[in-house]
Amino acid sequence: MNQKRTLPALLAICISLAGCIEKELPIPPREPGNTVIREVSIGSDYSGQVHFDLDLGQAYANTKDAWCLRFHFDGDSVWMDLNSSRYMRSAQLLSSQSETAFSEDEADDLNWEVNHPDGRTPNQLIEGAEVKAIDLGRDPYSPSESLGSRRVQILEKSEEHITLRTSILLADSDADIENNWDTITLSNNLSISNVHVSLLNEQVVDIEPNTGLWDLYFTQYTALISQGDDLPAIEYLVSGVLSHAEGVRVMQVDSDSWEFWKEAEWPEDDLSADWDVIGYDWKSYSLEEGAYNINQDLIYCIQTADGREFLLRLLDFYDDQGSAGLFTFETLER
Repeated sequence: MNQKRTLPALLAICISLAGCIEKELPIPPREPGNTVIREVSIGSDYSGQVHFDLDLGQAYANTKDAWCLRFHFDGDSVWMDLNSSRYMRSAQLLSSQSETAFSEDEADDLNWEVNHPDGRTPNQLIEGAEVKAIDLGRDPYSPSESLGSRRVQILEKSEEHITLRTSILLADSDADIENNWDTITLSNNLSISNVHVSLLNEQVVDIEPNTGLWDLYFTQYTALISQGDDLPAIEYLVSGVLSHAEGVRVMQVDSDSWEFWKEAEWPEDDLSADWDVIGYDWKSYSLEEGAYNINQDLIYCIQTADGREFLLRLLDFYDDQGSAGLFTFETLER
């Protein structure tokens, strides 16, 4: 598959949306008060992902190539997420195409979609016997290179487990598909929210800490940048913070002070379960200064599944050497 065709377009908007980082911006000092200063690194190459616990400041790190698919069991429903940190995409195939060989051009013409950054959509619900083409996205250590593609067929789905088989997508003949199937069975683990699978290694992988032991996820992810009502959104890799831990809700405020929100009532209707409320746009790239500016006036009110409440404010995105990928932020449990 020729998955490099979209790369020039992405690079063309790189300067205006994210840019290349050359130096650290000085951050005005703040009185931390009763807050705690935390640091989380995803690496200067953005190859890391971190589940983070607000209470203890515990970080659980993995690399972006450790997993490809994430399955969430919810009663008799099962959802499948892509690892959007690599710009992964999927396309629905017909059941009759489960063993059909695709050329690169034919694969390019499939109806590819990315996952929406603010949460799951109905097309991520898994149905029995369905077949999907999976674009494995970009190599974390060489972003211009593709990790290739696979096809995935759901053989069995229940509240307790899923059995799937996976094979190559591109082939010269249907026989090549038939001879390259591998089967993976994953079970619902009640101690975690999501079960992760690597299609690169064709196995279930241990990525996520137990439910209740993490609140935020620091990572690159695929954002949808609006171009206006009459134009399709641009799919673009950004670095930020997601909040898809079970029961976590977030409210962004850009008025009043840190001290005000320590005491004020948080409006229940303004607390959102969307995953990308914190997101990436607390920073913006300055062409003139050649670096990111951090909007320290943005305050995030975070409510966890057990009702605990934290204030959070981003302070920096650079380490002491001026390399990006280090999130510095302050938190306060009120």
